[in-house]
Amino acid sequence: MRTETSVFLLVAFGFSWASWIPLALAGTTVRAGEGWPSHLPGLLGPALGAFAAVFAGRGRAGVIELCRRMIRWRPSRGVVLVLSATVLVAISATVIGAARGGSTDYSGAPAWGVLTVLYVLVVNGYGEETGWRGYLGDTLVRRTSKGVAAFIVWFVWGLWHIPLFFVVENFRELGLGGIIGWAIGLLSGSIVLLWMYLGAGRSILVVALWHTAFNYTAATGVAAGVIAAVSSTAVIVLSIPIIVRRSWWTKPGALDEQVASARSG
Repeated sequence: MRTETSVFLLVAFGFSWASWIPLALAGTTVRAGEGWPSHLPGLLGPALGAFAAVFAGRGRAGVIELCRRMIRWRPSRGVVLVLSATVLVAISATVIGAARGGSTDYSGAPAWGVLTVLYVLVVNGYGEETGWRGYLGDTLVRRTSKGVAAFIVWFVWGLWHIPLFFVVENFRELGLGGIIGWAIGLLSGSIVLLWMYLGAGRSILVVALWHTAFNYTAATGVAAGVIAAVSSTAVIVLSIPIIVRRSWWTKPGALDEQVASARSG
């Protein structure tokens, strides 16, 4: 399993950083509404890493099982509520903002209208979540507590983002306080996403949808300011009652038991 995880990390970081570092060295700045140059293709690294890892460790059967989780739909009521609320905020912010003449452009994505959402779902939602929750988080909860797993994924996920601070306009504009706030938000997201993933029966589809919707509440011009701040704060608040549960720090049992615990909680 260690070899398998090493393959995941090598491919995830290797593919993404090979895409982003040349942009950084060239002094490129990725802006909303500009389809190229873009950092978005590099977001596929974690997904490619997940497929490479499961194929290396489990062969064709592992790849098939991973693909099944990418279309699985088994969310608990709590997960449906959180997902629905986030999607509603994203749609409302986009529609109202557009009506007021605000920019609905997504950072690094071409302005294709509704097709942009599908593009972001595939590249950003699935590109990240197939790896971070679908592989790394899924692997870690077999070995350690859910709380520790969430913190490990957060640390690795954060390191993976480093080149983006030199490339993406939104990241480059963050000062020290903004970076600290981003790191706290990322940790909260790691907790909430793992809770949703397990609470949906290990569904990558659910967390990919939520990740995409959440980014539409924070990564577009119409969502900047109050909407982004409220959305991020809501995630932080939601993560607190999840992470303080005793079940999130107990010695792991069978994965099925952890999933059942997440669904009931």
